[in-house]
Amino acid sequence: MLRTLPVWAAAVLLTLTLGQPFPFQEHVHLQSRVLDQSRSPRTFQSVPPILRKVFQSREAAADAGVSSDLCYVKDLGVRGNVLRLLGDQGSLLYSKKRPQASLCLQKHLYFNLSAITETEQLTMVRLSLDLGPNTYYKLGPELGLALSLVQEPPVGSRALPAPGKMFALQSVPWPHGALHFNLLPTAKNWNNNSQKTLRLFLEIRVHGHRDPTDFQPEDTCARLRRLLHASLLVVTLNPEQCHFASRQRRSAMPVPTASCKNLCHRHQLFINFRDLGWHKWVIAPRGFMANYCHGQCPFSLTTSLNSSNHAFMQALMSATDPEVPQALCAPTKLSPISMLYHDNDDNVILRHYEDMVVDECGCG
Repeated sequence: MLRTLPVWAAAVLLTLTLGQPFPFQEHVHLQSRVLDQSRSPRTFQSVPPILRKVFQSREAAADAGVSSDLCYVKDLGVRGNVLRLLGDQGSLLYSKKRPQASLCLQKHLYFNLSAITETEQLTMVRLSLDLGPNTYYKLGPELGLALSLVQEPPVGSRALPAPGKMFALQSVPWPHGALHFNLLPTAKNWNNNSQKTLRLFLEIRVHGHRDPTDFQPEDTCARLRRLLHASLLVVTLNPEQCHFASRQRRSAMPVPTASCKNLCHRHQLFINFRDLGWHKWVIAPRGFMANYCHGQCPFSLTTSLNSSNHAFMQALMSATDPEVPQALCAPTKLSPISMLYHDNDDNVILRHYEDMVVDECGCG
């Protein structure tokens, strides 16, 4: 029979029993204390296709019983168990001086990296610049893009951040769609920054048009300012969580016979995120079959109870000495899940969590 727990009990189960990493455990703690309050999220980013694809491929592999390493992102070809899409928090610059004829826009790109812990190893840092829908039937002007690292002003200075060393210079026809830049080679320099921020300077110039008689640079620049969207895809690997990260087949739950219902075995428990109020920030899945262990561990233990030698000896002593407690029914095998959600800064995160689903129970 499928069972559900009260909201507070489910939160406690997630926090204390399943032993998830601290960032998710912090979410559980906060949510369990304010479950009766409605969370008011800010504007959320749309889920990028790559994160949705990775999540869906992992779910399909698990449902099909295909073993997969959740600490390797096959679609990106890199190791990692946390994928973050960080939104740009920078702003466009408007100079008081008369702009040059070819200058279209200047923008500071700002990304907050404070959520990345010291134990996480960077394996991918990819900047995406979306210049608007890609259309082939109507080519626009040629654009020149220049990306530079930003020099931080001295502490206490009121000066604005100034462009530093240029690391990317590219010409593209517009509309072009999305451009991607690999920032991993320079990532170590700013990852050790105490401020945990990445600041870039973007400059776009208009180089000309195939048909000068039908070219209005003001219209092109206005559209670029309106359509430009920047994001940073960061993939990290936490070695402490990836000793053995393969997902096994989700086996069907055997139904115990009437004479064995009181013995230690696995019970069904589906945790619905809507019941917890987490549907406001969890994108997928909508819930998961967490299960739990419950039942007696009598002296006459059998192999069907997955009993350890220690549990057998403890049950034997308990039968002769009442002060010795009986062996406890507890999980002996757990499997992970992946979760796609918005964090407190409205970034889109795909994270792998170990020991979330109880697969087998035993006496120990």
